[in-house]
Amino acid sequence: MTLPAAWRRWEQAGQALDKAEEPEAFQSVGMLCRECLIAMVRALALPEMVPANTYGPKEADVVGWCALIADRVAHGSSASRVRGYLKAVSKAGWELVNWLTHAHGATRADGLFAHELTQHILAMFGTAMLRHRQGIPDCCGACGSYQFELWADQPGIPLKPRCRSCGWMKGDADLSR
Repeated sequence: MTLPAAWRRWEQAGQALDKAEEPEAFQSVGMLCRECLIAMVRALALPEMVPANTYGPKEADVVGWCALIADRVAHGSSASRVRGYLKAVSKAGWELVNWLTHAHGATRADGLFAHELTQHILAMFGTAMLRHRQGIPDCCGACGSYQFELWADQPGIPLKPRCRSCGWMKGDADLSR
């Protein structure tokens, strides 16, 4: 599972939401969602994501780290929309969970919205990071297909991207277009 600590905190936020009855309890859902996003950043952020000759964001600077993570996992002109979306949704989500943490009239709907938005952010960043770490190409170097799966020839060896159309695997002779 990608991001186990963040998902565990997300589940705890859901349990708190299920039990919540008063505004203060809904505020605590916001706090738990904040901790969830911080756990995500701690798991995904790497020192090499910080541009040379600059200082990196503080450890719990979710917006700053999410921007750097998005730049790394969705680089290049073809990924500009994905990169922009990751940055926008993480910034908006961070602002929302922070607002909820301090919202005196917080409601169940507010808690649910924050909880669901946090789930979405975890899923989007987890998917983008998994794709980046696995090195899944945009299209097959042999046939041009976009149909990839992760595959291992034997149990216990690392998975590699494989084309479902023709069987080409990353690392085969470079046939890139």
